[in-house]
Amino acid sequence: MDTNKFNVGITVTVNDGRYYFDVMADDDLDNKMIRAILAGGVALTIRAEKTPKLQAEAISEVIKHLESEFIDGDSFGDIQEYR
Repeated sequence: MDTNKFNVGITVTVNDGRYYFDVMADDDLDNKMIRAILAGGVALTIRAEKTPKLQAEAISEVIKHLESEFIDGDSFGDIQEYR
């Protein structure tokens, strides 16, 4: 059986209360695979919560954060660059 190992890392810089993320990944990983790996990591942190109630709260926090990223006008600036 073949074993594959991939590396994805994140560096966060905070400047004047704003968070700047740098996602680093192996060159052979595309954006879809990077998202899948990061989502798997988020899922593990949610499952690490001790009770279903705390897991539900964690899921809600993640969804709210994602919604805020795409509702905030500043978030769309980067997307426009890639169109």
